[in-house]
Amino acid sequence: MKFQVLSHAGLTVEHKGTSVLIDPWLIGSCYWRSWWNFPEPSRELVDSIKPDFIYLTHLHWDHFHGPSLRLFDKSTPFLVPKIPTHRMLKDLNVLGFKNVIEIPHGCKFSLSSDFHLYSYQFGFSSDSAIVLESPDLTLLNANDAKFFGAPLQQIKKRHKRFDFVLRSYSSASSLPYCVEGYKTRFPALRTKEDYISEFTAFALHMQAKYAIPFASNHCFLHEETIKFNETSVSPDLVAEFYSKEAKRLNIQSECVVMPAGSSWNKDTGFHQVKMNYTQKDKYIDELLLKHDDKLKAQYAIEQNAVLNITRFKNYFLDFLNSLPWIFRKLFRKKILFTIPDKITTHQLFVDFYTNNVGEYKGNERFPIEIECHATVINACTAKKMFSVWGASKRLKIYCREDNLKTVNVFFLLLEGYELDLLPIAKNFSFRHLTIYLRRWRELFEFIRVIVMMKVFNRPFSLVNEFGLTSK
Repeated sequence: MKFQVLSHAGLTVEHKGTSVLIDPWLIGSCYWRSWWNFPEPSRELVDSIKPDFIYLTHLHWDHFHGPSLRLFDKSTPFLVPKIPTHRMLKDLNVLGFKNVIEIPHGCKFSLSSDFHLYSYQFGFSSDSAIVLESPDLTLLNANDAKFFGAPLQQIKKRHKRFDFVLRSYSSASSLPYCVEGYKTRFPALRTKEDYISEFTAFALHMQAKYAIPFASNHCFLHEETIKFNETSVSPDLVAEFYSKEAKRLNIQSECVVMPAGSSWNKDTGFHQVKMNYTQKDKYIDELLLKHDDKLKAQYAIEQNAVLNITRFKNYFLDFLNSLPWIFRKLFRKKILFTIPDKITTHQLFVDFYTNNVGEYKGNERFPIEIECHATVINACTAKKMFSVWGASKRLKIYCREDNLKTVNVFFLLLEGYELDLLPIAKNFSFRHLTIYLRRWRELFEFIRVIVMMKVFNRPFSLVNEFGLTSK
């Protein structure tokens, strides 16, 4: 077996001439010119990729990247996790890919006679991880999936040893970073140290021979989001902390930083592309110059965008109607959207209690306010893709401290609506029930965590879940 890191979360793994490509975001940007690969893969590398299979872990655009997927032959077999929604199948069909195979949770797909892929799903947003096995090596690509507890033990017990463990190590969330004044209001919430510790604890818990910081290799170039580059975590810091922890705990495990283009094979070991992460600001300046025309074109599109108010209202009315009546009455929340476009700045409210969506003409501040450009809102309502909204970080949030959890619930409800988990009746279809049955361990962990937090008043910590604590 051999593998090569291609980009942010792009990976190709090969065994005896059979190759599988995973999450190929290889060209351009995603999330309305917000995210860019860091570093970018060379065009020569991109053009050299001729996979036998392509696996997509989940729907987010830094993993399911349409412009990159269009580079590949339409007959290429696609492997996707079998999750409740048919969205991945439908979107691939729109792109012209008809040979799509769903892999149920925990099931094996044979890429060749002795090269196997296992798909494991986890979490509300239906992320997935994969294990790739050949007779001599096992690679776990956990990607964005935050496995712990019984679902993680299922993987660990089944595969026993892991030569390589790849996992994300930085933020892809809008919370708390897009909240007004988050640095002073929530200084201890989701710090860089948290992400580094969680990556380290996970890989050491899995007893990885080699831990690879992965799926966090991006930067921000859009004028609205470039400030968030300061929140990203350097993989060099991950490797430094990891080395200290492995030594302290007397675990034989090494963290290896693999920028885009880096590779490993059994005969020659690691080939690491040189990347000086201390020069990040300089590299970002170079990217800004390189992609100046694309950024300016995006700004021009946004300057001329006009909010589709009717589509906004229809989307959120359908969303509210998907929620149980009793939930709307108990939730009793009202959220204000501030949406600038070419003509004016619109203010529209979404009222859970009255099941209403409308325009607001007053000046009173709402407990929760979200500002986002019409270009982004129009795309999210047209494509039913608010699930990528938070990752883009192209929004500003105002809320009181006691409403931060409410904002998170709002985002989760939107994602549930788009993933066909709402209305609740959908969850009793044959497809949903058979999927949930295979993933019963997640329900067990959900109940355990709720009891731990609400009954015993113990905070939840991934690091503690992995049985490791840092000094």
